[in-house]
Amino acid sequence: MSRTEDRLSFIEFQSPTLVEKAPDGGNWLHEIKYDGYRTQLILEGGTARAFTRRGYDWSHRYKRIVQTAAGLPVKSAIIDGEAVVLGDTGLPDYQALERELGSPNSSRLMFYAFDLLHLNGRDFRQQPLSERKAALEKLLKDRAPTLTYAEHLDVSGKDMFAHACKMGLEGIVSKRADSPYRSGVQTSWVKIKCIKSDTFPIVAFVEKLGAHPRRIASLYIGRREGDRLVYAGKAQSGYSLITARQVRERLDPLIIDKSPLSEPIDKPKATWLRPDVLAEVQFSGVTDRGILREAVFKGLREDLVTIPAKPPAPSKRRHEADERGVPRKNILQLLPDAVSPSKDELRGYWEQVADQALVHLSHRPLKLVRHAHGATFYHKGPLPDIPRAVHQLRVQKREGGEGVRVWVDDLAGLLGLVEMDAVELHPWNATIDDIDRADRVVLDLDPGEGVEWKQVIEAALALRDIMEAAGLKSWPKVTGGKGIHLMAPIEPKMTHDSARQLAKSLARSLIHVQPDRYLLSAAPAARTGRIFIDYLRNGRGNTAVGAFSPRARPGFPIAHPVTWAQVERSIRPDAFTMDHPFRAATRKAA
Repeated sequence: MSRTEDRLSFIEFQSPTLVEKAPDGGNWLHEIKYDGYRTQLILEGGTARAFTRRGYDWSHRYKRIVQTAAGLPVKSAIIDGEAVVLGDTGLPDYQALERELGSPNSSRLMFYAFDLLHLNGRDFRQQPLSERKAALEKLLKDRAPTLTYAEHLDVSGKDMFAHACKMGLEGIVSKRADSPYRSGVQTSWVKIKCIKSDTFPIVAFVEKLGAHPRRIASLYIGRREGDRLVYAGKAQSGYSLITARQVRERLDPLIIDKSPLSEPIDKPKATWLRPDVLAEVQFSGVTDRGILREAVFKGLREDLVTIPAKPPAPSKRRHEADERGVPRKNILQLLPDAVSPSKDELRGYWEQVADQALVHLSHRPLKLVRHAHGATFYHKGPLPDIPRAVHQLRVQKREGGEGVRVWVDDLAGLLGLVEMDAVELHPWNATIDDIDRADRVVLDLDPGEGVEWKQVIEAALALRDIMEAAGLKSWPKVTGGKGIHLMAPIEPKMTHDSARQLAKSLARSLIHVQPDRYLLSAAPAARTGRIFIDYLRNGRGNTAVGAFSPRARPGFPIAHPVTWAQVERSIRPDAFTMDHPFRAATRKAA
């Protein structure tokens, strides 16, 4: 098992068929249906990983479960089960699980294990379920409650179902005792639900009028009929105040101008969405038109889908067409207080640092801050004449249509960007080889008014430890502005949306420790005395200033990679400048 090619990989889950009545007979095992997130644990060489139903690695979100699993006395194993949080009644609580996912070390996160697929190099999937469960029970002895063996009861299916419903459980799963494990939906496993619930795409929301901060009042949901998406009803209840706010924030990047439904419906209060996010919804029945009766929202299915990133919002300071000749269509955000170096200064600077800078900037699509006609601005839209040494990449834009991004691979390319009036370079978190897969995550520590620099240093060191615990080896970068970026390479197999969710979960882990010191909101009013953990730098097309990029600020500081030892010595964010790109200026920490 030590060779890379022999490493265990995620196996598609076996899933039960929904039926109306529990089977009877001595060849069936009946288990409680746990209301949580289906999860697969993969153990190898003293380490463990946790995967969702779609095969996303959520080890960082199930830290306590993963750590406990890593201590099991095995060389390797694959265990199938459900991540669950028990509510105040002692029953699985889906919404409590969603809350606890923001705290990877939570003692409330539990894993109910009900199948064993591999053990010590042996594939168990062809063995009868009864034998797999016996081996699993032996393996998990004395590991409860974090890792709990999911027992089955020696009663009839009818009695088991009646007992589950009386207790207020979601239902039961009945499995043939002699069946092998086969991926996909199988009839050898069947589920019977006391309360009907299912997963539906969210197609729109209705906002609570006058609410500050904004929150939803209800959701419109859809259902799939082959290639068609049709209306399935409205979920008006099931939201706490906090949930209503969080769901509104989650759905904001998905807002579109018109209905995504295959058949139009008249809903004047609806804010339409791309149907990329799924909701778990309870209901009492379905009408003959396919509309859910008494639909109640239970939660978002983060384990099944991730949320696409939102394009950066235009600044409120963006002007109309600049009076000195920059067309309005080219200004994403005007920087009225910027100070820009001359082209000669930029050429001389890039000739000094090209070798080091290209390690971080080459072969990546770039967002540009340009200085032209006396104005400094984030550029959008059509570019000026592009020199031959600057390469072009055509991309499909998120809002539709095709755009052009530029990239460079040598000094000539950097000098070509100077000819295009580029001052700052902000690279994507992906290379031109696969622009739709992130190869790194970035977290920006952005201090609000009244935050001392030593607090930013403390935050960086704490976040470094959180990222290390999640298996990420981070390196710091001073920004040339007022903060620090933590950069971490990842295998370029993760979508930008998944990378963004990973960054957000890491940020939440830090905020959970000291919510009075850190926050996820970018709202200026909430940031006084606190540090904004900006995870929104991640996402397709979202960027952070690149290492060795000059900043359009007085003194022309540069963004610069630093060591953790330098961070511990409280190096300042503007310690490096275009005049001194390799030696940090000595400044006394504030």
